[in-house]
Formats: sequence, structure tokens, C-alpha cells
Amino acid sequence: MFAFCLVARTATQTDFEVLLKKGVTLSQQADYAGAIPALEQARKLAPRHYLANLLLGVDLLRTGRPAEAIDPLQVAAEVNPNDAAAMGYLGEAQTALRDFARAAESFQAAVSRAPHSEETLLGWADFGLERFRALGTWLRGTEKRTAVVLRVEAEGMEDGTKPRENLLRQSAAKNPEQPGIWGELGVAQVQLGMRSDAEESLKIAHERQPTASTTWQLEALMEAAAGNWPEAEARLRAVGERSPAALRRAIAAWPRGLLPDHDADGSLWQCVRERSTNCVAATVSPKAGVGQSAEQLFAEERWEQLAAVPPPAADQTAAWFRRGAALGEIGDCAQAIPALERGLKDGAETAGFWLEICYGAEAGRAAAQLRLEGNEAAIHRLRGDMLLRMKDDAAAAAAEYAEAQRLRPKDADLSERLAEAYLALGDMARAKQAANDALAGDPHRMLALRRLALVAMSERDYAEALAVLKKMVAMNPTNAWARVQMGTAYAQSGRPDEAVRYLQPALAAGYPDEKGALHAELAGALRKLGRVEEAKAAAAEASRLADSFQARGQKSPDDHQ
Repeated sequence: MFAFCLVARTATQTDFEVLLKKGVTLSQQADYAGAIPALEQARKLAPRHYLANLLLGVDLLRTGRPAEAIDPLQVAAEVNPNDAAAMGYLGEAQTALRDFARAAESFQAAVSRAPHSEETLLGWADFGLERFRALGTWLRGTEKRTAVVLRVEAEGMEDGTKPRENLLRQSAAKNPEQPGIWGELGVAQVQLGMRSDAEESLKIAHERQPTASTTWQLEALMEAAAGNWPEAEARLRAVGERSPAALRRAIAAWPRGLLPDHDADGSLWQCVRERSTNCVAATVSPKAGVGQSAEQLFAEERWEQLAAVPPPAADQTAAWFRRGAALGEIGDCAQAIPALERGLKDGAETAGFWLEICYGAEAGRAAAQLRLEGNEAAIHRLRGDMLLRMKDDAAAAAAEYAEAQRLRPKDADLSERLAEAYLALGDMARAKQAANDALAGDPHRMLALRRLALVAMSERDYAEALAVLKKMVAMNPTNAWARVQMGTAYAQSGRPDEAVRYLQPALAAGYPDEKGALHAELAGALRKLGRVEEAKAAAAEASRLADSFQARGQKSPDDHQ
């Protein structure tokens, strides 16, 4: 019996090794249709094997099956807790499923496992910058939300500058109900010596947001400007008794020329004079909101106390929003991001504001870490990403990518990014060259193929576009984007039967068509085939979608394309 069991175990091990080797080989050849079954069989024989789970998860992800990729990637991450790769891929899968809160946690976990790794730092920054772009697109969808974009831009500017005050003024005009906006505008006006404007802002702040901390901060400034130092100090202390973080920000923003004489009472003024935020804890103690609910703590802007409340249940999205806003206010962006993503729909503009601020801050931290590592090529790459996604400056981004490529001449990832920047600039020749450069080393790079397809489609070279798109579909038969582009290319090249073959099933399955353009394309192809009733239905749906888009004027905050 012992000998029989030994032989069985040996045979099983041999079978596993054969299957794993086959899976690895096919995966390297981008033959995912063959690799996945082999890896699935290998995993059945060794359910906790790290490499079998990792490769299976990655290949499922590459073939557009992120939901199926989650389990093997989670197993791989558990089996090898020191390796960051599985966590990074898990973040990609969760991103594809639009589970941005868990994706953020996975990318952060990857960074914590490998804090000096270029791959993990860039992976986290890339996710955050793409979310920054998507959220910015959503926020620009209505005038009310555009106010948030303006406020985010103001946040990135130096205190005491006219451009910052202009942005805050525009933001307040577009959405006068933003929490704390009038006090913030008034503070910016005091910094510029615009006393009458600040008085007007304070009047509106008293009417609309009398208990906001920024209103109290503005009151302190106006009292100080009038020489009423005890009253000014009382208002600052009131801010600090709610939230030390809010007081530290108020001290940092206090104008240098607005200070009492050295013999003025109040140790708080010494903190202001020295610009010392460290002395806040020794000078002002927050008053506890005894017995207050999380809702009350939020309403009273007691951010530190709210952040200390245990995390809510998974389905309490409004509570997650409040927690995320509190964490953002105290500067803990790493924890704020997952909480805000969970509460985005409840927090709307305020959640969007803090997510934009925090994603930008985390990208900046990643850049700082790469600078400490002395990784110049990665720094230029990340700068390019920030310029492209945060500033929409494709020309400057292309220059950064080119500099990174000078340091790493054969980096396919940089070539892909250059192709994206050139596409944004409308420089199709250079975009095509950069995409081909990326494919020279690895002909299976899906993003590079996508860039080539976009170039060909923009130039109406549908034969070339179809050749590229067919490669993409051969690599991933479920690639809905490639199949829809094929349908469009066929429609434009006078092949309505093929256009219907690719467009109709994709649209029936719910492929996004916000403006109705794809349904209009389908309607035209159906009409050419004599399928009149189907064409009428598609045309009606195209009109409905177009009207809805015009009325809505927005994209989902979950857009991550």
C-alpha cells in the first residue's frame, strides 16, 4: 500500500510539472486559450501552488475575464505574502471590475510589500492618475460639479496668489453650496489684501455656512485685521478645539504681515509667528464630542474624532463617505481613498474633491520615493503620466516620455506611453511609430495594438485597422472593444453583414454607447441589408441615447477606460 501511494504521488507530481510547464510555455507565447486549461488542471492538482495560481490569474485577466482571475490571484497573494506581483495584478482585476476601493487597497498592499520597487510604485500611481482623469471627466459633466474641478486646481496653487483667488471665486459662483467655500475664498482675499471682497465673502459665509471652520478662520482674520486680537485668537482656538488639522492649515495660511506685537497675550500667536504647526497640540486641545454620533461629528467638522471611529459595515456607504472625508481632512490620503471610493455616490462632489486631492497627493509621494531611489527614467515616466492625466498636457508629457526613453532606449512601456501622447496631439505618424516600437520586442502588447488600431481608424485605413483588430481578437476573443471597432471598420468599408455580426451582439450585451453613435452605425448597416424593422429600432435607440446624453451631460464617476 505504501509503495502504491508513493507511485501515485510521484505520478501526480509528474503530471503537475508537465501541465505547469505547458501552461508557462503557452502563456509566454500569448496562447492563452491553450495556457488557461493547462494551468487550471495544474491548479486542481496543487490548489495552493503560487506560480500556477499567479499565471492562471494573469492569463484570465489578459483574456478579459477579471472576475475569474480574482480567486487565483488572491491565493497567490496569500501563499507568498512577501511578493508584490500578485497584489498588483489583483488590483488590475478589481479595477477592471470597477471595484475601485478594493483595487486601491490591493495596490497599496503591493507597495507595502515592496516599498522600493519601481513596478509597485508606478502601478499605484498609474491607477491613481487614471482615477484622477476619470473623476475629472465626471466632475466636468455639470456646472455644479465643475466647481469642484476649479477648487482642486486652486488647491494646487500657492497661497496669496491672484490665480488661486480667481479659481476659488469661479468655484463659489458655480456652486455656492460647497462646504466651506465662502470662508476659503475670503481667506484667499485677505491674503491678497482684498479687504472689501473678503468682507462680502464673510457676509455670504455667515448666511450660508455660519458654523464652517473656514468661516471661523475668516472671522479670525478679519478680527485680527481690525486689531481685535483676543477675538481673533478665540476664533482660532474654536477651530482647533474641533480639529487640530484644521487649525494647522489655518496657521499655515495666516498672512505674515498680520501679527500682533510680541507682547500680545496668547501662546497661540507664537505658533502663528513661528509658523510652527507642531506647537498646536501643546496649545489647543480638541474638545471631545461626548456621546455624539458619526453624523454629528461630521456636521461639526470634528475630523480626528470621526476618523477614530471604527470602520463601518461594507454596505454603509454614507458612513464610508464621512469617514473618507475626515481622513482626507487630516491628511491621511492612503486610508481616505478606499473609504471615499466606497462612499462616492453618497458623497458626490465632496467625495470627488477629496479623491482628486488624494490621488494627486499619492502620485506625488510615489514620485518623491522614486526620486529617493535615484530612478530618473521612472521619474520622467511618472511626470509624463501626471502631465497627461492631471494637466491634459500631451506635448509636455511626450517630452517627459522621450527623456525617459533616452535613458531606457528599448523600454516598450515607454513606447506605448509615447504613442498615447502622440495620439492625443494628433501626430498619427509618430504615434504609429511609437506603437510599432513597443511591439518590436513583444508583438502581444495589447495596449500598443490598441494604439495602432486607433491610428488606423483615425486615418480611415480600415484594412490596416482590421488586420490589427483581428490580432487582438485572436489573443482575446472576448475583447469587446476590439470587436466593436471591427464592426465599425466593416460598416465604414461597405461590409454591412460583417458590421452587424460584430456590432449587434456587443450592443445587445450592453456595450457602452452613451451618445448613440454605435446604434446609429448599426442602424445604417441593417438598413443596407434590408432589415428595415431592426434598423428602425436601432435608430430609435440611437436617438434616445443621444437625447439622454445631452440632457445628462455627464459620465459615470466609475469611468476608467
